[in-house]
Order: sequence, then C-alpha cells, then structure tokens
Amino acid sequence: MKWTAEEEEAIVSAAQAGDLAAFDQLAAHYRPGAVLIARQIVASRDGIEDVVQDSFLAAYKALPQLRNLGGFAYWMAAIVRHRSRRFAAGERRAPLPLDQLILIHAPSIGAHLESRHQSSEIACAVRGLPDELRPIAELYYFDDWSVGEISTFLSLPATTVKWRLNTLRNRLRKTLSHLEEEFYG
Repeated sequence: MKWTAEEEEAIVSAAQAGDLAAFDQLAAHYRPGAVLIARQIVASRDGIEDVVQDSFLAAYKALPQLRNLGGFAYWMAAIVRHRSRRFAAGERRAPLPLDQLILIHAPSIGAHLESRHQSSEIACAVRGLPDELRPIAELYYFDDWSVGEISTFLSLPATTVKWRLNTLRNRLRKTLSHLEEEFYG
C-alpha cells in the first residue's frame, strides 16, 4: 500500500495517540525494510526476526517522543540499525508484559518472513544480486515500495536508487533470459 506523506503522517499520529491498529499498519509496511537492514548486521534468520520484533516494540514505546511525523522511516531505520548492532554484540533483552500485549494487538510486528517469493527462480536471481542491489530489488519488486520510499528508508539519494534499479534490471534480464524465451517462445 502506498501512502501520501499526509496519509502516513495521519497514521503515525494515530499510532502516537495509542492506536495499535495504526501502528500495525506501519509495522506491516516497514517490516520488509527493517528485515533488510537487520540482515546486513545480524547473521542468523532467528536473530533477524528477534531484532525486527524488538525494534518495532522499541519504536512503539518511544513513538510519543517522535516530533517529526514525516520522519518515521528514518527514525525506524535508525532504531533497527541500533538494535541490530546491540544484538550482534551479544546484548539480549527479556520481553516485558507490555511487549506481549503489543504483540497481541499488532500482529505485523511478530509476523514471520513472507515465503511468497522465496522458492521462485526470480527470487533466487534476486538473492544472487550484490549486496548494494538486493535490498532495492526486494523492496521495489516484492514489497511494492516506491523509489522515494526506498530512498528515504535506506538513506540514499533517489538518483542512486534509480541507477541501482536500472543496474539490477540489466543483471536480472541476463540471468533470467531463458524465462523470457520460454514465455515468448
């Protein structure tokens, strides 16, 4: 789902006011990006899931402190990086009762990685992309993020995101040319 800046600010504002359903919308939308950031720092799949869940819980609890509602993406990305580094350094945190309550009412926070694209040949080709291209491909193609959203979340200029999209398209076209032949064949 794509939001305008005003729509996202309204959702963030509702979440700040304690609306768990609004926060769940944010968690569902930003979860793929959070996973990509955590994956760059944390080695294990279970560790990545723990970091992402912990990051969203921390974000929910700290949300009243967020002053720039339009800066949620940057803020969330910073939390994920920070929590990932702490996890990688061996720091672990026991869940609190409040955490369990949030997880019950905001299921997107604790959702496991979607497997809708993990077994396809295209997904294999995307996983084979270099580290600087893979997150952009996953967010753009699998999670339907716009260039602007990717640019904001990954702290990259939009022109860099566009250039990397072009580069990865060319690589995927070469890698998957046999599929095109079968399709049009």
